[in-house]
Amino acid sequence: MRALAGSRASDLDDLVQVAAEETFRKLPTFEGRSSLRTWVYAISYRVLLKHRRWYRRWSARFRLQEEGDLSAPDRDSSLPSRQLELREHASALQTALSRLSEPQRAAVVLHDLEELDMAEVALIVDCNVLTARSRLRDARKRLRKLLEVERKFSWGERDGF
Repeated sequence: MRALAGSRASDLDDLVQVAAEETFRKLPTFEGRSSLRTWVYAISYRVLLKHRRWYRRWSARFRLQEEGDLSAPDRDSSLPSRQLELREHASALQTALSRLSEPQRAAVVLHDLEELDMAEVALIVDCNVLTARSRLRDARKRLRKLLEVERKFSWGERDGF
């Protein structure tokens, strides 16, 4: 769930709890047509989509006061410069990932970060393999553009994007 929702999601613990409950509730229906890992990812993805839809409807009714910027990188001066740079890169990537649509983010996270093959990604997000591939391609293009615009760092072809 952390991979799908983002590590800075304020409701991550709740999402994990709901996904775990849903998984245990549906465990008797697992038929083994896919790996258990793929099946659990699919449940987690659907729980996340349902939660995000609910939250968008809820937040449309209520104005929330903005809390502090949670995406700001950790400013610990005792870290070596390389570690600090890597944290800034990770923060920029997290921010860029949060700007993608749910299906695009899921494709990038599941394929590039969780290293699932495209057939498994397609099963999880409930689409055909070609659609999953096009979502991944479009998400990578958008990520590259977002990261270059922010000038946090530039992705090269060697990085897979």
